[in-house]
Amino acid sequence: MKKWGVPLMKAKHDGLVSFETWDAVQRRLNGDVKAPARPDISNDFVLRGFVLCGDCQHPMTASWSKSKSGKRHPYYHCHHKGCPSCRKSVRRADLEEAFADLLKSMTPAPTVVAIAKAMFKHAWEQRAAQADQAKRLLKGKMADAEKQIAGLLDKIMTASSPRVISAYEERIDALEREKLLAAEKLEAVGQPIRPFGEMFEHALEFLANPYKLWENGDLTVRRTVLRVAFAERIEYCRKTGVRTPNFSLPIKLLQEICMHGKQMVGDAVFCEPVSAVDSPDIA
Repeated sequence: MKKWGVPLMKAKHDGLVSFETWDAVQRRLNGDVKAPARPDISNDFVLRGFVLCGDCQHPMTASWSKSKSGKRHPYYHCHHKGCPSCRKSVRRADLEEAFADLLKSMTPAPTVVAIAKAMFKHAWEQRAAQADQAKRLLKGKMADAEKQIAGLLDKIMTASSPRVISAYEERIDALEREKLLAAEKLEAVGQPIRPFGEMFEHALEFLANPYKLWENGDLTVRRTVLRVAFAERIEYCRKTGVRTPNFSLPIKLLQEICMHGKQMVGDAVFCEPVSAVDSPDIA
């Protein structure tokens, strides 16, 4: 807008995207561009790129191999030069069954799910209580920016140096940007994207049985399970199988609940894995 001499201001019509989104896109265009998502992820090898070789910690790739009889067989393998497992194949069934067993072991007992429900509810109420404080901070930020803009305009009126005036104008433009961002955030504060019940049910459905979602979900759901359940990619060793992964914060939280629960109830089973058939159906 600078080339037309139009200052940054709030639009009079509803935009196609929010100002925050537009601003993020502009910063992305002016900065480093991340590599696009891998195009070779498919239902044939849904774990491609997510599983690391246990010998060299490089991502394993996958492909179909044709036998002498002409039958095609799916394999995962490492292609990193110098790795002891380089070009040594792992049957897709072996790797993906080991991963499925890992997901099954993450299924919490119903008691743990009930505790998680109470914790989610408490966290939701805390966020509601924080909304008013966030509104006050944003309003204060807007008022402070407006005050600074007024002061800079007064200085422009008395300034004689074009260089100084230009510096003041750039600062005013930055403050106007801050005002618009704060105003947009203020409109969204305290307004959840979805109702508590809807958001909670989806979260609980995953926590109650990640394996069930993995087994019945499409490619998008399965990739979501990977992102939500694990903090980083997992390692697979050809000899020992899946190594202990670094779980995401929600899964670690459930594990902590399990540990404290066992301490409170003694020898009673508090966090025994539940099968995909017997697990509670949260819908």
